[in-house]
Amino acid sequence: MLDKFYLGLTQGRRPRAGRTFELLIRELFVVLGFLGYPFTAQAVIDGQPDFVIPSVEHYRNNPMDCVVFTVKRTLRERWRQIVTEGAPGLGFFLATIDEGIAARDLQEILDSRIILVVPKRVKQSRPDYTAAMNVITFEFFFEHHLDPAMKRWLASNLIA
Repeated sequence: MLDKFYLGLTQGRRPRAGRTFELLIRELFVVLGFLGYPFTAQAVIDGQPDFVIPSVEHYRNNPMDCVVFTVKRTLRERWRQIVTEGAPGLGFFLATIDEGIAARDLQEILDSRIILVVPKRVKQSRPDYTAAMNVITFEFFFEHHLDPAMKRWLASNLIA
């Protein structure tokens, strides 16, 4: 009886924790909005990624020039959902704080053109994360992926 009760509590907290993580990432984009990072949240494209950058309208016209950004607190096998959440863009970026991704999964994730975006502490937590080409920090994502795209979008008058 108590086992069932505690299991119910645990299962009830997991979706809230995932939603909280998503809201934190959204707030990161909003707080950094003074830098002009535009996004559409929860856009329905070929799935429903958490964020399409710079906009769902631009994605519909030119998906190869957009960033598809999804948030999952933990992965397990759920990272496979990402490739169904949109047509090929600049790549799929998946924010996570999961420190337990198996090395074989890291390779499969790379083969699926998914880049994991993690806090610096998580990136440095394991040698295989540090060595993986597709595990980057949030700082690296903004500096080497989003900021160059912003310059391109500004130069083409796509964003103000």
